[in-house]
Amino acid sequence: MIKNHKVIGIVGSRRRNTPQDKLALLEEFKKIYENGDKICSGGCKQGGDRFAEEIAKTLGLTEENGGLIIHRPRKVPKGSPYWVHVEAFHDRNSLIAEECDILLAVVADDRKGGADNTVTKAKKFKREVILVQ
Repeated sequence: MIKNHKVIGIVGSRRRNTPQDKLALLEEFKKIYENGDKICSGGCKQGGDRFAEEIAKTLGLTEENGGLIIHRPRKVPKGSPYWVHVEAFHDRNSLIAEECDILLAVVADDRKGGADNTVTKAKKFKREVILVQ
């Protein structure tokens, strides 16, 4: 099967949640987006995930029409140890990294957190990674 359109993964640190961060992401997104491409993200309410959903909305891409792919972390029972929660997010990051063809990542300056975890995984899958400054 020939893949005609690419999947653009978008992730970002919750600490990079400003209008300037969104503008920087949008500038990089416009350089690579072509009509028919899909957006894949993680469903967080802040940072790159939120920006991804806002960009998708402006383009008419939704989960219902297949243009927006959201990989939310699996539900973890209340009272679970911290590492179980971290593992759920890392599993979600793996899904994004594997599914995308190109990853746009709005990473934190200290390069700690889930966005950087997704960058590392995307590189292991030999995906193109663009760090949004």
